[in-house]
Amino acid sequence: MKARLAFIAGAGIGYVLGARAGRGQYEKIKTQATNVWNDPKVQNGIKTAEETIKEQAPVVAEKAKEAAVAGAEKAKEAAAAGTEKAKEKAEDIKDARAEAKTEKQVEKAEAKAEKEAEKADKKAQKLVDEAPADVVSDPATDMNDEGPATTK
Repeated sequence: MKARLAFIAGAGIGYVLGARAGRGQYEKIKTQATNVWNDPKVQNGIKTAEETIKEQAPVVAEKAKEAAVAGAEKAKEAAAAGTEKAKEKAEDIKDARAEAKTEKQVEKAEAKAEKEAEKADKKAQKLVDEAPADVVSDPATDMNDEGPATTK
């Protein structure tokens, strides 16, 4: 809000001061500017500048073209390098995901094998517990020499 008020006040002050200077001052400034523009020294300088521009324009255009081509080539090289790096990163990520997937599969297989081993142990223990008491098995003893268990 302060900025708006300052702008309005500045515009009002400029209008009042400009109106006081009047048309005469405007005409005086316009005449001086026209005289400077039409001065032979100024016109000679303008011609010299125009000739220099005409002579140097093709050289500048060629240099600009060369710079543009070099810049485009550098941009292509940078893009190719960036693309290659992105491909390498993508491959690394792909490999890491495959490795993680394999590790998960191994963990699942190990867990499953462990469960199966527990089941087999329980089944074996059940068979031992359900076996008749008269069965005695000693690997050091001949099978023909073994007989029913003796209970005392």
